[in-house]
Amino acid sequence: MTTRLHHLDAARAVLLLLGIPFHVATTATMILSPGFPGFVADPAVGIGLSFIHAFRMSAFFMLAGYFAGMASQRRGRHDWLADRLRRVALPLLASVFTLGLVQYRLKVALSPAWENGYRGVPVAFEHLWFLIVLLGYVFTYVLRPRVSRLSDRLWRPLLGLDPSTWPLALLALALWGGGVIALGIVCDLQDSEAVFEQQLLLRYLQYLPAFALGTLAWRLRLGDTLFNYRKAWPWLVTIPLLLGHFALDPLVRPHFGLEENPSPLLRVVDGAIAGALAYAMSLLVFRLLAHAFDRPNRIVSFLVDGAMAIYLFHLMVAMVLVLVMARLGWTDLPMPLLVWAGMCAVVLAGAVVCFLIVRRVPVLATLFGAAPPPKRARPEARNACNPPKNG
Repeated sequence: MTTRLHHLDAARAVLLLLGIPFHVATTATMILSPGFPGFVADPAVGIGLSFIHAFRMSAFFMLAGYFAGMASQRRGRHDWLADRLRRVALPLLASVFTLGLVQYRLKVALSPAWENGYRGVPVAFEHLWFLIVLLGYVFTYVLRPRVSRLSDRLWRPLLGLDPSTWPLALLALALWGGGVIALGIVCDLQDSEAVFEQQLLLRYLQYLPAFALGTLAWRLRLGDTLFNYRKAWPWLVTIPLLLGHFALDPLVRPHFGLEENPSPLLRVVDGAIAGALAYAMSLLVFRLLAHAFDRPNRIVSFLVDGAMAIYLFHLMVAMVLVLVMARLGWTDLPMPLLVWAGMCAVVLAGAVVCFLIVRRVPVLATLFGAAPPPKRARPEARNACNPPKNG
């Protein structure tokens, strides 16, 4: 029997909620035109964005792969697929036809450059891409062969959890990451919402190894090792890889006095570095969360219940906040890091309020992936459990 890893609940919530600081800053610098001057000029903001982006989605899809392996084995392929359609596809469709339309209007208000939408359709997908990619992985996993042609002994080195195999895992991930970037350059694929189908293809390929590693960890029953990895090599390789990534990331390069976009060759190199870095950083993040959350936690449970709804609504709240601040002329406030932190707190609070509202309406709770509030025991039920003592 597999021991429940309580810190994975915290990881699911943390990785989704880290989208709040990421999207608050990108809304204020990349969607708003002109962006917040303080955010654009502050190297800490650019480095912070690059740092979050280096591991967040890879770690999330690794978790998704692990839970996919677990749930599909326990429920069976068809029941698991039906559950994924209800919990992923339905919130996606509901969000596209509601939040996507609202976010388009907000984007245009932030900058007229976004008026074209997606091929003339007035919708903004923005952060919804991850649900589409996740569905792609779900269908890929459902269609996998029932019997693997390779033994577990041959699959295990790809996880890099043994003392002698971690260089092999990093090399494989680096080759894949650089290959995806090279494919995008050769085929002229754009990572842009204007050509959303190309963006989805690149993201699917980019994060496919992470999902595969998660499913492999479940198959080999190595989840307790993968998500609480105690060896030293991730610490040793993360710092040099991270520095190399910073030197090549367009989010950081201008702060080093370098041209924003590196050459095609350097982009391929950065893709290779990012592929290996994402895995090493994910192992460190999981290890830290395992240390911090080794037992059930009410706050974590609440955030897990609301993680999907909070994530779906947070970007709309962030756009409204940035738009209000722009209209009030609050775009160049001092101490950008403190402003960023304050904005994140406001957006989180607003998204939590949205979650608390939709969770009380069963239809909305289903549409936006919000767990309904726990049912309270009726007074007579409580009295039955605790009968009065005879005097």
